[in-house]
Amino acid sequence: MRKTIIFISILLVVAALGWGIRYFLGTFTYTRHIDLPPQLLASSSTDQTTLNASSTDVFGQTTTTALNPASSTVDRASWKTYSDNEWGFSVSYPSNLAIKPDISGTFTLVVPKDRYFQWPLLDDVTISVVASSSCPVLEARTLPPATLSDNGYSFIRQETSDVGAGNIYRQLVYDMVNQGVCYRVSLFDHGTNGAGFYVGDQALISQYETQHQANLDQLVSIFMGVVDSFRIIETPAGTPEDQVSPQ
Repeated sequence: MRKTIIFISILLVVAALGWGIRYFLGTFTYTRHIDLPPQLLASSSTDQTTLNASSTDVFGQTTTTALNPASSTVDRASWKTYSDNEWGFSVSYPSNLAIKPDISGTFTLVVPKDRYFQWPLLDDVTISVVASSSCPVLEARTLPPATLSDNGYSFIRQETSDVGAGNIYRQLVYDMVNQGVCYRVSLFDHGTNGAGFYVGDQALISQYETQHQANLDQLVSIFMGVVDSFRIIETPAGTPEDQVSPQ
């Protein structure tokens, strides 16, 4: 009897091993590591590709095409131009945006929430251009670099977001360094993290959030136009452009 039990146990072990080997052979795929040439690696950073890090960026854009300043179709015919001769830059902006008090090297626009948003999601949004001796590091994922086709400037594009206590904070940043000066053009948004904080009806929540996304799309397009309008201008001798040491 004992021998029979041992024999049956051996058969079961052999059968289990056989099944395991068969499963492994049926699912195993041999993969060889291949180092891609630089030109193929670089192709992944094109502005036409779908965002890889998530299905959307922090402002709800689904492709980096919408985040390419050169692709902005916003009408800038009536825009005004601001020039900072001390730090050597100029930028255009919609005339209906409020300008914060001047600070050397900083130009800030405030978006009127009652004009660009609908209740209940009324965000606080600013667009700014800041010139400084260095580009502050963001805790953010870096998106593919953007090159503006009409003026040839190259920017490093970053974005970041945070949520807490029903709030959401989003920022989209374009950095460019010229002669030791960092020019940062940024879009900052502070809003409520969802219409559900105001209404309980799911249909209304969906309606309000769809409208809010359309509002954000419009502001992103305007921001792209602002970035696309950015220009380096000649500065007089002795200004910070000459005083800031290259990084």
